[in-house]
Amino acid sequence: MQPNAPASPSSDRSAWIAVGLTVLSGLLYVIGYTLSRSLVVNHGLSPLQVTFLRCVVVLAAGLVLIGVPRSDVTWRRLLRPPGAWTQRGAAALLVGSNVLAVLAFSLMSVTAASALGFTAPLILAVLGGLVLRERLSAERLLGTLLGFVGMLAIVKPGGGVSAIGIAAAFGGALSYAVYQVMIRGLRGAATTLDTILQVALVGTVLLSLPVIVDWHPVGLVAAGLVLAVTVVQTAALGSIAAALRRSEASRLAPWQFTALLWAMGLDAVLFQAVPTPIGLLGCALIVAGGVLAQRTRA
Repeated sequence: MQPNAPASPSSDRSAWIAVGLTVLSGLLYVIGYTLSRSLVVNHGLSPLQVTFLRCVVVLAAGLVLIGVPRSDVTWRRLLRPPGAWTQRGAAALLVGSNVLAVLAFSLMSVTAASALGFTAPLILAVLGGLVLRERLSAERLLGTLLGFVGMLAIVKPGGGVSAIGIAAAFGGALSYAVYQVMIRGLRGAATTLDTILQVALVGTVLLSLPVIVDWHPVGLVAAGLVLAVTVVQTAALGSIAAALRRSEASRLAPWQFTALLWAMGLDAVLFQAVPTPIGLLGCALIVAGGVLAQRTRA
């Protein structure tokens, strides 16, 4: 095959499916973290407890499916998956990222927490080139930088955002970016199901002792929200894992900024925070960055 040969239609289709899955995962994550914010702010649960309960629910569902014929869930798949320790290392990073993100969302508005957390795509684009040896073209780098500038336009640095919230958001973003690089590296061995099960297993084990120290009663409404968070964020995890198996991490990075558009919409609907003209310009830059990065072919 010639170096400059055009990509096949099936390759183009797979790449755009990956984009769609990435945009969907952004929407689902924002909804999930908004619900998690309610669990912390309105129901008194800690970020550790929210993450732990979500992992327990997913793990319990996985254990139930082990006894169901043709479910593809087995004890071997749970306890001895391909690249077990790499998968579990990635899972630990995602669990930590989730705890930090829930903390950030509980301290800031949905838009601000999303914007600060979405420094992850910029980190991801660079790591994709350095670690995975993906082609970090000028278009991809410029597209990611455009998205980052759009994020700054939305969040307006210096606007009195919580220092702890900022630290939590950036820490969660770094963990999430490294997690995605590791999952992209496992695409030939681990499936989306493996990813979901390992996050549930690792989260349950890692958080079982710390969460006891700061346990809060879980009422009926809170339990319902925990189930909703679990369904939504598990779907988000599955979407981004499937996207990373179809396309390069650095190519998908700018599209993750679209989660900010969903965040602005939720803030407008739930908290009557109307987007400003500068914020709308930021949205336009985010979309432009994603399109620019996607034009480059690997």
